[in-house]
Amino acid sequence: MTPLTGSSLPPGTAGRRGARTGQAPQPQGTVRNSRQYQCIISSGKRIIVREGFRMKGKHRTKLHLNFKTKLVLMISLFNISLVLCVSFFNYLWHSQQLTRQTINQTQQIIEQTGVNIDNYIDELYRLTLSPYYNDEIMEEIASSPRTPEEILTKKRTIETFLSSVMTLPRDEVLRVYILTDDDIYSYTRTPYQMEDYDSYKEAAWYKEALSTNNPIYIPIHSEKAFGERRTQIFSVARRLRSKENNNYILGVIKVDANYTGIKSICDKVKLENQGALFVINENEEVVYAKNDLADSSLLYELALQTKNGDFSCYINREKYIVNVTTLQESGLRIIAIHSYNNLTSRAKANLSRTVFLAFICIVASIGIFILFIRRFLHPLYHIIDSMKIVQTGDLTVQVPIEQNDEIGYLASSFNTMTSNLKNVIDRNSELIKKVYEARYLHKVSQYDALCSQIKPHFLYNTLNTISLLIKCGESRDAILCIEDLSRFLRGIMNTDKEIPLKEELSLVSSYLNLQKIRYGDRLSYDLKIEKNTEPVLIPALSLQPLAENTIKHCCEASRTPVAITITSVIQKDQLLIRVADNGPGIPEAILQRLITGLDKEEEENNLEASIGLINVHRRLRLRFGPASGLQITSCAEGTSVTLVIPLLISKEEGILCTEHLL
Repeated sequence: MTPLTGSSLPPGTAGRRGARTGQAPQPQGTVRNSRQYQCIISSGKRIIVREGFRMKGKHRTKLHLNFKTKLVLMISLFNISLVLCVSFFNYLWHSQQLTRQTINQTQQIIEQTGVNIDNYIDELYRLTLSPYYNDEIMEEIASSPRTPEEILTKKRTIETFLSSVMTLPRDEVLRVYILTDDDIYSYTRTPYQMEDYDSYKEAAWYKEALSTNNPIYIPIHSEKAFGERRTQIFSVARRLRSKENNNYILGVIKVDANYTGIKSICDKVKLENQGALFVINENEEVVYAKNDLADSSLLYELALQTKNGDFSCYINREKYIVNVTTLQESGLRIIAIHSYNNLTSRAKANLSRTVFLAFICIVASIGIFILFIRRFLHPLYHIIDSMKIVQTGDLTVQVPIEQNDEIGYLASSFNTMTSNLKNVIDRNSELIKKVYEARYLHKVSQYDALCSQIKPHFLYNTLNTISLLIKCGESRDAILCIEDLSRFLRGIMNTDKEIPLKEELSLVSSYLNLQKIRYGDRLSYDLKIEKNTEPVLIPALSLQPLAENTIKHCCEASRTPVAITITSVIQKDQLLIRVADNGPGIPEAILQRLITGLDKEEEENNLEASIGLINVHRRLRLRFGPASGLQITSCAEGTSVTLVIPLLISKEEGILCTEHLL
């Protein structure tokens, strides 16, 4: 159990404590080692005023900051937090705006690129209409030469037209064919003809071209053009009809082109922030690629989530923004990829600059604020210095009032307080001497001092439990604790110093209920009380310290469940109340020191942990004489503490528990 400190003593205790220990009265104006002085207030109770004292035991070292430091730290933390929050949310907003703006601009760019590619393909469609603008060529295609010379002339005329009109103006056109049922007319810039040159009538594209008036698009495919290495080629084809008779089909015109025209269009696209641009066909083959990003395998790891629009994805743990548009006519997909880190790099740089400038402003404002605080709090520090002088015992000090504000009011109140306190001490100096000369109150003072130690000790532990429950968010258990504590305190406030055993057991039940909230299934208790023992009067709070001692040395020292059993019986004119547990027991050496210390007049330093047991034992001895007290037994299976109270005592064996008036 935690030893009780002098700061926890209630009014009236200190004077009686001095009488118990036999200390001589202190004259007025003298100061004890703990910087204290004593006085008696009008009700006859003694109070002790002290600056402080040292507590026994080990204590943690706490960092105490003065008011000025706390104020500076609070405002500094507030400003820093505010700046960081504003900077962070501004960074998020700016990043989102910049990202969305880039996404929209990129979408517009690739959609415009798609329009340009469609226009490019439309131009190739228009090239297939060129024969209709030359009547001579249309006549040659429709003619049916009979002699070899006429056949040769027809072939040269058509192929010269194809060379001059269609191929020469456009470098990306590789091959041009006019296919009829009788012959093939072509102009090529490659050493290889189209793959289905000999079987064009069986080709699907040829049959489709003959069946429709609209031009058809043949998707990008690989063919031999300039060597063994295959070249990506796309084609357009259109049915040719006679101008005089639209129902008469002359043949099909087909134009093969490589993707240099598409490449020239895509090369003009400029993506900001080191983006990547890809064009793929319906078979997901790459037609065009321009990648300024660090990851060269982006396209192969990308899973397209839409045909038109934008989306974000993570590739190799890095976030990317992807824009996609699909060309309806050719089926080509244009894909633009941006790294999210590259998009937000400028926003991050702005964030760093903002935080740096804000930090400089905060440092400057803190310096100015410190100067202001020194000026503003100077009168308050003057009051604090005067309070330190009062702590030494000098009550004549007065603080000059420099301001007519709250600090001035505080100085005036301080002066009034010291004057009134000095007057109280002067008026009661004689009473202090008379109180210390009252030898007949020696044992009564001991009894009251021990009682007053136990009450604050229990309250400290109980309130600490409630505090922990509230901090842990267990509001329901905290409410139950408060209700049990309320019942316990109400029982103490409404009883005298001797109460029936039944009421004491009610108080102990409330206490154990409070501890069960803390320890849960690790703690249980059982009351086995004989009916004839319930009306017997015993000192208040005689059983609670025993239960508290059991919980401290069993529940706190071990994780095993602890069962507490409280029994009462009348045996040979004695009331025996036993508090037993199934804990680990008390070591033999400590048990012997404890039993020896119970009968000594003064506490020993090595028994501070058992101050509760010693207090209960001495209260019983003071009240009921040497036949009463505590009996302690312990083994490996548990510990038993028996409270012994004689039912018939004489005035020579003890002291009646009555109210003592000075």
